[in-house]
Amino acid sequence: MEGNLPSSILIVGSGVFGLSTAWALTKRRQFAKTSITIVDNTSNGQFPPEDCASVDSSRIIRADYADSHYTALATEAQKEWRKQGKNDLGGQGRYTESGLILAAHHPTELKVGAKSGIYYTKESWKNCVEIAKKQGYSKDKIRPLENAEAINEYLGTDSNLGDWGYLNTLSGWADAGRGMKWLYEQVEATGRVNFVNAKVEKLTSEGDRVTGAQLADGRMLTGDVVYVAAGAWTGSLIDLRGRVEATGHVLGYIDISDKERAILSKQPVVLNLSSGLFIIPPQENILKVARHSFGYLNPVTVRNALPLSPLSERSPIVVSKPSTTRDAGVNRLPHEADIDLRRGLADISPIKGLEKRPWKGTRLCWYSDTKDGDWLVDWHPGWKGLFIATGDSGHGYKFLPLLGDKILDCMLGKGGPLGDKWKWKEVDDESIGKEINGKFRGLITMDGSRGGCPGIVLEEELRRESIAEASKL
Repeated sequence: MEGNLPSSILIVGSGVFGLSTAWALTKRRQFAKTSITIVDNTSNGQFPPEDCASVDSSRIIRADYADSHYTALATEAQKEWRKQGKNDLGGQGRYTESGLILAAHHPTELKVGAKSGIYYTKESWKNCVEIAKKQGYSKDKIRPLENAEAINEYLGTDSNLGDWGYLNTLSGWADAGRGMKWLYEQVEATGRVNFVNAKVEKLTSEGDRVTGAQLADGRMLTGDVVYVAAGAWTGSLIDLRGRVEATGHVLGYIDISDKERAILSKQPVVLNLSSGLFIIPPQENILKVARHSFGYLNPVTVRNALPLSPLSERSPIVVSKPSTTRDAGVNRLPHEADIDLRRGLADISPIKGLEKRPWKGTRLCWYSDTKDGDWLVDWHPGWKGLFIATGDSGHGYKFLPLLGDKILDCMLGKGGPLGDKWKWKEVDDESIGKEINGKFRGLITMDGSRGGCPGIVLEEELRRESIAEASKL
């Protein structure tokens, strides 16, 4: 950490990055005299906000990564998830080890520099087999499903869910909403953290140092260290264009019967990395289907983003920003997403006709994406006193048990190999993440974990549908 240990830390954001780091701070003696403040914009005063990415009915808990560093890290986190005591993170239904089928199709075409879903799937299988062997698990815990027929036979389906896949019985899913409530309660119980319910208008600075945050109501909060962990909203506060970008991902929920739940709850999580479609087995009479894709972009002009250095003045910039109920934004599915999620229900579920049911609810879940899928966890190179943890890329929640400690290690300059992966990176194409001649050039995550079509602008998609509907009248 820069210089002496801070007497105060201001954390912007109460999602899994911010809350877990606050928890880690309260457990380390060296920060015993450090005051900790978390500020976030909630609609009802409940931390974290309902529209942050880490709050939902379910999130996949897996060590299934093409990158062995994340496989190892997730394996460590799973040890905590598997603890089922009443007061443990994984207890009271907060974690279910249902197993996971990961599958993909052979690509018909691939952008230069991009990795395919089938690459990611096979590398994940190799990494999981290797680490399971080291832990003494039997071979049948992770087994390949060599073709669509083998996948269908296991699931009781009759669709084409992938050209190759595998079953990992050591993976599962968590109730993310309840898990975050558990985390918040751990942090609140320490009595060390002051929670402020407010919208941050901008970060404040003096000379070359970030000193705090100005709130929408005019109040000022300060900290010796300002730690921004605002998820997909981070790019609205700090110029991260070309490095981190907000993308919206679609989720849908339908009602199911007791009989249907009894069948579906015995299924594994199923994720196709080519389409991005996945279903998580239900714990209650609601079934979730979602798409882990390149996501939608929502380019808007923001006026208060901190520039790259004190040498530059703040000026309006165009960034992709979340559109949620927090700001009275879009909360409905584009037509193509509706069709695609229904395709997921038809293809992945062994129960026929689920795709014809009305939605109980839908949502856009906003990631903060990076090009390589690695997070950005580092001191800002252009400003003193500013630490950033963002770029979750849709895979931060599963690391909740140890995430805060890893981030805090990076703060202290002891991040090791993971800290090296998460460092601030230079941008190799200055046009990415910017509006050029009226066209927004979105960042594309190219690690092989995404399906669908990149670069779709949410507003343009909705406008196109409105025009198409009007033409039918």
